[in-house]
Amino acid sequence: MDRFPEALDGLPDPVIVVDTDGVVRAGNGRVEDVLGYDPAELEGSDVGSLLYDPYGGDSGDDLERYVTDPAPRSMAASLELVARRADGSEVPVTVSLGPFERDGETYLVVTMVDVREKREKQAELHRRTRTLEALHEATQELLKTTDRVVAAEAAVEYVEDVLDHPIAALWLYDEETDALEPVAWTDAAEEVVGDHPRFTGDDPSISWEVFESGDPEYVVDTHAEPDRYNPDSPIRSELVLPLGRYGVIDIGSTRRDAFDESDLAVARLWAATVTMVFVRIERERQLRVREDEVARERDRLEEFAGLVSHDLRNPLNVARGNLELIRDRLEGEGEEPPEIDTVARSLDRMDALVEDMLALARQGEGIDETEPVTLSALAEECWANVDTADASLVVGEDLRFRADRSRLRQAIENLIANAVTHGGEGVTIEIGALEDGSGFYVADDGPGIPEEFREDAFAAGVSTDPDGTGFGLKIVAEVADAHGWSVSLADDAEGARFEFRGVDSATAVAGRAE
Repeated sequence: MDRFPEALDGLPDPVIVVDTDGVVRAGNGRVEDVLGYDPAELEGSDVGSLLYDPYGGDSGDDLERYVTDPAPRSMAASLELVARRADGSEVPVTVSLGPFERDGETYLVVTMVDVREKREKQAELHRRTRTLEALHEATQELLKTTDRVVAAEAAVEYVEDVLDHPIAALWLYDEETDALEPVAWTDAAEEVVGDHPRFTGDDPSISWEVFESGDPEYVVDTHAEPDRYNPDSPIRSELVLPLGRYGVIDIGSTRRDAFDESDLAVARLWAATVTMVFVRIERERQLRVREDEVARERDRLEEFAGLVSHDLRNPLNVARGNLELIRDRLEGEGEEPPEIDTVARSLDRMDALVEDMLALARQGEGIDETEPVTLSALAEECWANVDTADASLVVGEDLRFRADRSRLRQAIENLIANAVTHGGEGVTIEIGALEDGSGFYVADDGPGIPEEFREDAFAAGVSTDPDGTGFGLKIVAEVADAHGWSVSLADDAEGARFEFRGVDSATAVAGRAE
């Protein structure tokens, strides 16, 4: 030691000096932190007995090469070795080597850095990364499930396979029994616990408390917990996680305080994921129920419409035919009673009701195919199909978009007919693109829709005309909804202005359509 004071003094890390024979000649005071030896005990030791390559390499060769090669080298931390401590234990170290000359002899300064903490952090980071990757994969698989019990079974399998805690079980809340019912558990849980109990608010249990509070709870030692359900349970530590209003998941161990912070964090994350999956399963079930209800309602409506069409239209045609015969006969006798026109108007209204009921029934059908539509051409087409009397049409900015032409034509024809009916003689109807290009409008300069009717204007049966069917605007709303659009009444428009928004693939066309 006394021969190398200048080589060792002031160095912050553990250092030993090795000669060309691989014999330790000196060491500084910090070597005891890594090797557990007093520096004086190391003198004369073979460096190969202190440091070795865990992967099978010969550290002595590396050291000898650095010592015997006279070419100058800078200190380089290039060797990952294992140090044998005085107590027989081993620690990983990073070794830096640097030769120097003294009294014509070559020596090697060996600097050792204990990397146990670094390795542990790396291993922990790797473990967490793998766990999160496995969590992501398990979440993707779990999202494919459509059944709560299947999802529960997958959830406890993940706890066993990835979290490496084989004792796990999941309880789901049953509204009818007001209890947490066990639905899934691991094989190890069955071996340790046996038959899993059901939990209610009548008996004290940690699981029920967590379910009610919604707060996870980690019990370090269940034997010290007065509210445990089974005082004789072999479970010593337990992590109980709430699954919202759906239930709880319990992860247990026969060891006291078996969970670390990483376990707790990942388990909470997994519980939140399982809860999200249960929410999705419930919403999909509700959606399926709603779709079934809509389908049944549509079938009933179509059946009713068919019944009306068959059983009502034929008598109407018979009544209209006979009315015309009576009219012709009375006119031949020089009589024109006003009651004949009243009956004719009633028959026309009944016929309109039948037509609108059939149209409304068809609106429940989804749109399977769309085609490119030009607003100006569609407006002219609709105008030609409606008795417009003395009304006039103005086409504003044009628009191209995709739509079900037949269904959309029906909606626009209803709006044109409605404007002609309520707008009076000479009403002007304008159809064009909205300024922001998000859709189009159908407007007229008639009296507009009275305030008391505006809120429910699109509801079935609502009409400002005592002789109206009240289905026209309902059909318009159904057509818009089937396309995924919205339709609304503009509040500040003079007359009536209906705006369709959310039109897909809408492209404004410069200039006005001819």
